[in-house]
Amino acid sequence: MENIQNNNNNNNNNNLDGNGKINVVGHAAIDYIFDLDKFPELNTSVQIPSAKKYYGGAASNVAAQISNMGINSSLISCVGTDFITSGYEEYLKDLGVSLDFVYTSTEEETPKAWIFTDPDANQITYFLWGAAKHYKEIIVPDFDGDIVHLSTGDPEYNIKCAKKAKELNKLVSFDPGQDLTLYSAENLEEIINYVDFLFMNHHEYRRIMETINKTPEGMKNKLNYLIVTYNKDGSHIYHEGEEIKVPAIMVEAMDPTGAGDSYRAGFLSAYLKGYSLENCGYVGACVASYVVEKVGCQTNLPKWDKIIDRLSEKLNYTLKEL
Repeated sequence: MENIQNNNNNNNNNNLDGNGKINVVGHAAIDYIFDLDKFPELNTSVQIPSAKKYYGGAASNVAAQISNMGINSSLISCVGTDFITSGYEEYLKDLGVSLDFVYTSTEEETPKAWIFTDPDANQITYFLWGAAKHYKEIIVPDFDGDIVHLSTGDPEYNIKCAKKAKELNKLVSFDPGQDLTLYSAENLEEIINYVDFLFMNHHEYRRIMETINKTPEGMKNKLNYLIVTYNKDGSHIYHEGEEIKVPAIMVEAMDPTGAGDSYRAGFLSAYLKGYSLENCGYVGACVASYVVEKVGCQTNLPKWDKIIDRLSEKLNYTLKEL
């Protein structure tokens, strides 16, 4: 087996008693993002604009935005040596993201994503796992935050992380994202047993219900917090029989890539700060509105004061006092 280096040298009614930190598990990736007039048919080709690299990967997107908002975050991920040479490592460190539990492969490259988007914001993504294949070989850390957020990544490793987090009395958040298809029905049933927050877009919501044979009511009864996003139609938050509808913030969108990750980062950060579920949804929507204004998942990350300003300006909405 190749050498895997561990870079680690050694409120509301949330009942959070940790140190104000969110651990984020899953992919860090280098993205190539393209806008297409339409997706090509089989055995045909289309022209694309010039290629440009962006920092991405669902877990890294979430961790970066959390730190950018002034909340402590750490990334648990598998990367290659190009994570350093590309400048990605230094960039995240400058944001304040802890990389103590990032594992570096000396042979495999950092995961890559080629993301194609049509005018209706439909996307097709081709993903190179690279170093991410080594999740099966690394240990689950002793999580030091209040919330452990599991994003796209290896299903078996995410299940181990969810189990370990609950043993440590942490809140568990889960967003399978486009890796949902990697989960068997048994995997999904098992991980959901440990989950406090389940985030999905409406496509993934339908797919997960079909996979585990659950109705919408069954999903709502199974989970403490169920959050479903509907693009321009906003998001719905379900908790203890209550449904909270949060509008999207209308902006001139350049690229939908990373909108879901930024929503999760905003929502969980607001929750950790002690805000109500409605407030959390509005913060999530606001963060997403900034991110879609630029191409790239981490090109336009807002600070907390910018979020407050936009909520007031766009929606005349003020976060309720803590």
